[in-house]
Amino acid sequence: MSLARRIAWRYLRRPSDRLVTAVGLASLAGLIIGVMALVISMGLMTGYRADLQQKLLGGNAEMFVYSIDGSVIDTEETLEKIAAMEGIAEASPVIFESALVSSELHGTGEQVMLKGVEPDRGRSSLLFRKIIGARASLQAEDGFPGVAIGKYLAAKLGITPGDAVTVTVPSRDAESFLPNSGTFLVTNVFDTGFYEFDAKWLFIELNEAKLLLSTTEANLIEIKLEEGVDLDTAVSSVAAVTGNRYVVTDWRRMNRQLFSLLEIQQLVLFIVIGLIVFVSTFNIVSTLIMTVHEKRREIGILNSMGADSGLIRRIFIWYGTMVGISGTLIGILLGTTVSWILTRYELISFGPEIAEVYFVSSIPFVTRLRDLAAIAAFAIVVSFLATLLPSLRASRLQPVDALRHE
Repeated sequence: MSLARRIAWRYLRRPSDRLVTAVGLASLAGLIIGVMALVISMGLMTGYRADLQQKLLGGNAEMFVYSIDGSVIDTEETLEKIAAMEGIAEASPVIFESALVSSELHGTGEQVMLKGVEPDRGRSSLLFRKIIGARASLQAEDGFPGVAIGKYLAAKLGITPGDAVTVTVPSRDAESFLPNSGTFLVTNVFDTGFYEFDAKWLFIELNEAKLLLSTTEANLIEIKLEEGVDLDTAVSSVAAVTGNRYVVTDWRRMNRQLFSLLEIQQLVLFIVIGLIVFVSTFNIVSTLIMTVHEKRREIGILNSMGADSGLIRRIFIWYGTMVGISGTLIGILLGTTVSWILTRYELISFGPEIAEVYFVSSIPFVTRLRDLAAIAAFAIVVSFLATLLPSLRASRLQPVDALRHE
């Protein structure tokens, strides 16, 4: 350990003035609170975005192929071309259609999104298995067509597993204005934690959806990619294979506005809460100025013994930097601990009214190493800059001035 660091550590560990000690503790506490707030806020935004992305991909897929006018596509032919491509983990036909679902206790019905899927897909997704249910089937025990409904929608309709619902969809027959209707038994009431699924979506088997809509083809193909495959490259490849007959898009493009907004919010939140850390450095400046005033005699003695101005400057730079490093490490530790507790016990959760706005019913706090590194670098650099002026003032103190009042 250098002489400057050794003296700085001695000043920091054994202050001789109670006022300086109080101000030093206040500056340390302010820095700890600022860093802790930054860690928690970044964990909040990172966790929210990651959870939203995970649930979007868990219930859907990375890529989608559909007709521009929403009509049916050549399912078998298109699936064969896509499945033969490298990097494709799964390609599944799907039927999407807006629908009206009603029950005996809710005759007016609720407008929902109907999704016809192949139940076997549930093996590849934890979220999808949760939607399909433990039976891994959307057929009722007596072979009656079944439907999976989210908990919020089930509460509105006043239904439980085993109850019947009526699903009504618009007719695709140009010569008929009458809608198509079908009766389904509720096989599972799921709770994904994603409000959009739990309140607005119905899941039935693909074949039942075809019968309900009087069609033999799907109107969408969902594609899941193998891990590590570049999404942009895959989109271009699938578009080329299908001969550009259909629209090929991905989850990022469909949710670009939402995730761009979340990134901007995270940046703004970092800047705003970072001001707390910046303001706390004024306390470090005050602590150093008071320490310089308190240690005038020691500074004078060091100067008279041959210490140059550079050594004096480095002593107080190390003093302030040690305060910054200590406050930063403690703040990161406390922020990470608080984030883990909030996530472990789901202390940040929302009711259906709030979940409708934020899309999720609870938010995990995710602390990434790169976020912690950025916060630590920011706090330490700001603390270091706060030491420059007081240390320069200390280095300019003359021995005669330092010992004049002793």
